[in-house]
Formats: sequence, structure tokens, C-alpha cells
Amino acid sequence: MAQCKRVFIIGLDGMRGPAVNETDTPHLDALMAEGAWTINDQSVMPSASYQAWGAMLHGVGPAVHQINSKRPIEEDVNWPSFMKVARQQCPDAKIGAYCAWTPIIDDIIEPSSGADAVSLSDMELMPKALEYLRDEKPDIFFIHLDIIDGTGHGHGYKSDKYYESIRLCDGWVGDLMDAIKSIGDYDESMVIVTSDHGGTDIFDDDGKVIACSHGTDHPECMEIFWAARGPGVVPGEMAADFNIGATAPVVTHALGLDAPEGWEESVPAGLFEDK
Repeated sequence: MAQCKRVFIIGLDGMRGPAVNETDTPHLDALMAEGAWTINDQSVMPSASYQAWGAMLHGVGPAVHQINSKRPIEEDVNWPSFMKVARQQCPDAKIGAYCAWTPIIDDIIEPSSGADAVSLSDMELMPKALEYLRDEKPDIFFIHLDIIDGTGHGHGYKSDKYYESIRLCDGWVGDLMDAIKSIGDYDESMVIVTSDHGGTDIFDDDGKVIACSHGTDHPECMEIFWAARGPGVVPGEMAADFNIGATAPVVTHALGLDAPEGWEESVPAGLFEDK
């Protein structure tokens, strides 16, 4: 039985989970106050975008989905994305995928999902996404924003510019929440915000940053932000041990869809009142 009429997923690439407590994020704070959240949800190994967004969409780890730049998702696997699951079970569903990182559209989401797919830079993407939300009123919508990770790579994952990019995205989260509320089904909608991985700064003996990256099992790479609000969600900090791949079954559960047998992940214990 469906708990939600619509599901919206906001992806913040490269945001360390603890970073939400290290700078001002009023809109993420508001979401946390309203829903369930954790700052130490786990990425996957390697803690990188192909592997993590692949897990988020397909409900399995990298060892299973094996998606990378040379191996896009195949249509006949037993771990379809939640977008394809929705398309198969609800053929008329309106699905949107607005992604600053093009490989999500080209390699990770199946063409058969029939998603309205747009790839632009963050600055160009946001107004298009807000317009799409208000005009098309999608049943499932995923937006991916890349500026946090790009800033982490360029300036460090604890730099002033990194925190500035988080504050910028927090403002965009506020804009997206306003657009979602304008559709008119907010009380019947689920909103999920997740990052895919964090990042860590490597210093030389003189304390100078010589590398800013991710991909290892360092806690600063693995700890990610995850929050959800919506009907049936139990508010508060989550104690369950889960990773980004649990997002897929959360989406299908919220929409009352049958999860594929090939998915490895399940809904985190205690997230919903009926779990």
C-alpha cells in the first residue's frame, strides 16, 4: 500500500555527512527537524560517484552493478533502477532526472525508464528544475548537484570555499522545497536528501594540502548525509546501520511498488512507522 503520492530525491555530490554541522544549513536543518536523518550513512567502496549513485538507484553494491564509464547499466539485469521499476509498474508515471553529472543519465539510469532527463551545470540546472517541478508535477524526481564535490576537489573538503558551496546548495534545497510545496501534495510526498560520498584532504609534512579526493574507506570519504521526510516516516536521528543503496527500496516502499528480487538492500529498520 502506497504511503506517498510523490517522491523527490535531492543528491548533493561530495558532501561529507558531518559537514551539515560545520556550517550554516537552515534548510537542511528544517528537513532534519521534520524527518529522519543521519550524518553517518555510509557510501560504498570505492567511495566514488559511479559506484555510489549506481547503488542509490539500483539497490545493489558496486560488486553487483559494476557500472562505470566503460560499462553502462544493462537493461536485462535483476537490479533495475527504482525509476525503471516505477515505469514498469506505473506506465503513466511522470519521472524526471535533472543531473549536473551527465554519466548518471548516460550510464546509470536505463533509457527504458522514460525519465525526462536534463544535464546542465548546477547554475543552469536549478532554474530548469524548478520550472519542471512547478509545470510538470512529477511523480518521481531526482536532481543531482555537483558543485560541492567540485569545490572539494579544487580547494579541499574542509576549506572555506567547500563550506560556501554547501551553503549555496542549502539555499537551493530551500528553493526546491518551495517548488515541491507549490505542487500541492506536500503532506503526501516524500523528500529525500542524500550525498554519495565525502572527501578527505591529504597534507604534507608542512601542513599543506597536496591532494583532495575520495575513493577510500576513510571515514571522511564514507560518512554521508541522508535525510527523509514524508508520510509514515519516524522523525529523529536514525540508529540503523545502512548505506546509500537503501534509498532505492525506501522509494519503492513509499510508493507502494514491489521491489525487485535482485536488490540487496532493504528499508532501514525504524524509518517507517510500520517497519
